[in-house]
Amino acid sequence: MADPVVKTPVTMELVSTEAAVPAPDMLIVGPKGAVHTDVVKVAAEGTFQRGTLLMAGADGYVPATAAGLSTASDFAILADDAAVGENEYIETAAYFEGDFNEDAVIFPWETDSDDHAEIVEAARELLRKAKIFLRKVQG
Repeated sequence: MADPVVKTPVTMELVSTEAAVPAPDMLIVGPKGAVHTDVVKVAAEGTFQRGTLLMAGADGYVPATAAGLSTASDFAILADDAAVGENEYIETAAYFEGDFNEDAVIFPWETDSDDHAEIVEAARELLRKAKIFLRKVQG
Protein backbone atom coordinates (compact mmCIF):
# COMPACT_ATOMS: atom_id res chain seq x y z
CA MET A 1 0.00 0.00 0.00
CA ALA A 2 1.29 3.48 -0.88
CA ASP A 3 2.02 6.09 1.74
CA PRO A 4 -0.79 8.65 2.11
CA VAL A 5 -0.12 12.04 0.50
CA VAL A 6 0.35 14.74 3.08
CA LYS A 7 -1.03 18.06 1.93
CA THR A 8 0.72 21.15 3.23
CA PRO A 9 -1.26 24.36 3.27
CA VAL A 10 0.00 27.06 0.92
CA THR A 11 0.38 30.52 2.39
CA MET A 12 0.73 33.70 0.44
CA GLU A 13 2.00 36.94 1.90
CA LEU A 14 0.03 39.72 0.24
CA VAL A 15 1.31 42.50 2.45
CA SER A 16 4.86 42.88 3.62
CA THR A 17 5.39 44.51 7.00
CA GLU A 18 9.13 44.91 6.49
CA ALA A 19 9.06 48.29 4.75
CA ALA A 20 7.83 51.45 6.43
CA VAL A 21 5.51 53.89 4.73
CA PRO A 22 7.20 57.30 4.52
CA ALA A 23 5.52 60.27 6.14
CA PRO A 24 3.49 62.45 3.76
CA ASP A 25 5.66 65.15 2.22
CA MET A 26 3.05 66.95 0.11
CA LEU A 27 5.05 66.50 -3.09
CA ILE A 28 2.08 65.11 -5.02
CA VAL A 29 -1.03 67.32 -4.86
CA GLY A 30 -4.04 68.36 -6.87
CA PRO A 31 -7.03 66.52 -8.25
CA LYS A 32 -5.02 64.08 -10.38
CA GLY A 33 -1.85 63.60 -8.34
CA ALA A 34 0.88 61.67 -10.17
CA VAL A 35 -0.51 60.52 -13.52
CA HIS A 36 2.49 58.74 -15.06
CA THR A 37 5.21 57.02 -13.05
CA ASP A 38 8.01 54.92 -14.51
CA VAL A 39 11.56 53.75 -13.86
CA VAL A 40 14.42 55.97 -15.03
CA LYS A 41 18.16 55.55 -15.26
CA VAL A 42 19.84 58.29 -13.18
CA ALA A 43 23.32 58.74 -14.60
CA ALA A 44 24.87 61.51 -12.52
CA GLU A 45 27.05 61.17 -9.45
CA GLY A 46 25.58 62.47 -6.22
CA THR A 47 22.86 62.14 -3.62
CA PHE A 48 19.42 63.32 -4.71
CA GLN A 49 16.27 63.79 -2.68
CA ARG A 50 12.73 62.82 -3.57
CA GLY A 51 11.24 65.74 -5.52
CA THR A 52 14.42 66.60 -7.46
CA LEU A 53 13.72 67.78 -11.00
CA LEU A 54 15.51 65.65 -13.59
CA MET A 55 16.01 66.14 -17.32
CA ALA A 56 16.89 63.71 -20.08
CA GLY A 57 20.61 63.53 -20.75
CA ALA A 58 22.76 61.57 -23.18
CA ASP A 59 23.11 58.48 -20.94
CA GLY A 60 19.96 58.74 -18.83
CA TYR A 61 18.38 61.30 -16.56
CA VAL A 62 20.48 63.92 -14.80
CA PRO A 63 19.64 66.74 -12.38
CA ALA A 64 18.01 69.57 -14.32
CA THR A 65 19.88 72.81 -14.96
CA ALA A 66 18.59 76.32 -15.54
CA ALA A 67 19.91 76.22 -19.12
CA GLY A 68 18.43 72.75 -19.62
CA LEU A 69 14.91 73.97 -18.94
CA SER A 70 14.70 75.45 -22.42
CA THR A 71 16.72 72.78 -24.25
CA ALA A 72 15.85 69.42 -22.63
CA SER A 73 13.37 67.18 -24.38
CA ASP A 74 12.01 65.38 -21.34
CA PHE A 75 11.61 66.00 -17.60
CA ALA A 76 10.80 63.89 -14.55
CA ILE A 77 10.57 64.35 -10.80
CA LEU A 78 12.44 61.86 -8.63
CA ALA A 79 10.01 59.68 -6.65
CA ASP A 80 12.55 58.33 -4.12
CA ASP A 81 15.83 59.43 -2.60
CA ALA A 82 18.77 58.23 -4.70
CA ALA A 83 22.52 57.95 -4.27
CA VAL A 84 24.69 57.39 -7.34
CA GLY A 85 28.39 56.62 -7.09
CA GLU A 86 31.17 57.75 -9.40
CA ASN A 87 30.98 56.13 -12.87
CA GLU A 88 27.73 54.41 -11.87
CA TYR A 89 24.03 54.73 -12.53
CA ILE A 90 20.90 53.53 -10.78
CA GLU A 91 17.39 52.74 -11.90
CA THR A 92 14.70 54.31 -9.73
CA ALA A 93 11.12 55.57 -9.87
CA ALA A 94 10.22 59.00 -11.23
CA TYR A 95 7.07 60.94 -12.00
CA PHE A 96 6.59 62.10 -15.59
CA GLU A 97 3.17 63.74 -15.37
CA GLY A 98 0.99 65.13 -12.65
CA ASP A 99 0.33 67.87 -10.13
CA PHE A 100 3.15 68.74 -7.75
CA ASN A 101 3.60 71.13 -4.84
CA GLU A 102 5.81 73.92 -6.17
CA ASP A 103 7.43 74.32 -2.75
CA ALA A 104 8.38 70.61 -2.57
CA VAL A 105 9.97 70.37 -6.03
CA ILE A 106 13.76 70.65 -5.79
CA PHE A 107 15.51 72.64 -8.51
CA PRO A 108 19.12 71.36 -8.42
CA TRP A 109 20.67 74.68 -9.50
CA GLU A 110 18.91 76.68 -6.77
CA THR A 111 21.13 78.20 -4.08
CA ASP A 112 20.26 79.65 -0.67
CA SER A 113 20.40 83.18 -2.06
CA ASP A 114 17.97 82.41 -4.93
CA ASP A 115 14.28 83.22 -4.73
CA HIS A 116 12.42 79.90 -5.03
CA ALA A 117 9.24 81.63 -6.24
CA GLU A 118 11.13 83.23 -9.15
CA ILE A 119 12.60 79.88 -10.18
CA VAL A 120 9.14 78.28 -10.03
CA GLU A 121 7.69 81.01 -12.24
CA ALA A 122 10.53 80.66 -14.76
CA ALA A 123 10.05 76.87 -14.90
CA ARG A 124 6.24 76.71 -14.68
CA GLU A 125 5.35 77.08 -18.37
CA LEU A 126 8.22 74.93 -19.64
CA LEU A 127 7.28 72.11 -17.25
CA ARG A 128 3.59 72.52 -18.08
CA LYS A 129 4.43 71.66 -21.70
CA ALA A 130 5.90 68.41 -20.33
CA LYS A 131 2.64 67.81 -18.34
CA ILE A 132 4.30 68.57 -15.01
CA PHE A 133 2.05 71.06 -13.25
CA LEU A 134 3.43 73.10 -10.34
CA ARG A 135 0.66 74.01 -7.88
CA LYS A 136 0.63 76.44 -4.97
CA VAL A 137 -0.43 74.63 -1.80
CA GLN A 138 -1.96 76.56 1.07
CA GLY A 139 -0.35 75.46 4.34
